[in-house]
Amino acid sequence: MNENELWQDDAINLFDLWVKLRNGWKAVVIGLVLGIAGALAGIALIPPTYEAIAVIQVGRVSSQPVEPSVQTVARMKTPAFQRRVAEAMNDQEWLQNMARFATGITKTLSFQVIDGSVPLIEVRAEGENPEIAQRRTEATIAELVKAHDELAQPALTRLRSDLEIQREKLASAERDLVALAKSVETTVVKDERFTQIALMTSLRTQKEAETFAQRQTISALETALSAPATQPTRPIERIFVPEKPISPKKALLLILGSMGGLLIGILWIIFTDSWQRARRKRQESALT
Repeated sequence: MNENELWQDDAINLFDLWVKLRNGWKAVVIGLVLGIAGALAGIALIPPTYEAIAVIQVGRVSSQPVEPSVQTVARMKTPAFQRRVAEAMNDQEWLQNMARFATGITKTLSFQVIDGSVPLIEVRAEGENPEIAQRRTEATIAELVKAHDELAQPALTRLRSDLEIQREKLASAERDLVALAKSVETTVVKDERFTQIALMTSLRTQKEAETFAQRQTISALETALSAPATQPTRPIERIFVPEKPISPKKALLLILGSMGGLLIGILWIIFTDSWQRARRKRQESALT
């Protein structure tokens, strides 16, 4: 059998299949109707799921992030962190769902690092209604703020301590400078005391330079402790909760139901045709 004969056999088979599908259009329609009905039943029975979205800016200390964004996302994905969030809002249903999974993590929360010069993280929280979704987002942000405050505390304490030390040094240097100025003013200039006056003037100049350097250090420390160089972890905008639920996806379910119904109808036609042909062959073989 050459290629042309094979092609003709295939064409005949495809034509026969088209004829069978056309003759069995009722099965196709019934399958389509059943698929759409199943999709509508799923839309009606599946409870809606809402989602709250927030964008968080990672806290900074002296222009440095408290921790890298990737590490922050890894922290929030841990079962311990999510359990603390659920316990903070006393969400018993969430805790029960977490207990069903070996890892302790559910799909209630999802996180994503947003690229950019400022470390930003997108947080999405699901809930049975918009209020629950928003509360879960708020509890997640509050727990993250608490964790980052603990991480930033040692660096903030060190900066504040350095600032206090520099202020004390500045106050001491200013007192010494005032005392030197008074000594220079009250000293009578005589030849035998000229060296002493020059020494006092040199000390005064040195103290003025030291005072200026300490003021610069204090200004730098105050800048490091003030915003925007130092600020807590916080959402950059209000939490956004869409009015429409994210699940069930009605259009997707209808498309899948329609395609599934059509496929079932086609398969039913093919199955019944094969069964009938096999039955006829058995009858013919029995007669012979």
